[in-house]
Amino acid sequence: MRAFPSSSLLLRRAFSSTPSAHYLARVTVIGRLAADPEAHITSTGKELVKYAVGTSSGSPENRKTSWFRFVSFDEGPRKDFLLGLRKGYGGESGD
Repeated sequence: MRAFPSSSLLLRRAFSSTPSAHYLARVTVIGRLAADPEAHITSTGKELVKYAVGTSSGSPENRKTSWFRFVSFDEGPRKDFLLGLRKGYGGESGD
């Protein structure tokens, strides 16, 4: 079992510009798009795609939906693929 790093290390990492894969978790969300993905441009000129995915759980008579919002900075074919999806598409989103 590994010990957690000291809080000072965590604070330093929070302000670092380089991510550490050691502290990242991989998540896969399977659901349906809430709306068509939308392209946006940041104030610095960086292009991104925003979209939301809804997932349902529970029995049919007690179904609950959880919503997840995503921002993708992918370029080229990956960006084009996301922008080609439509509301209701049911695939996987994550990493």
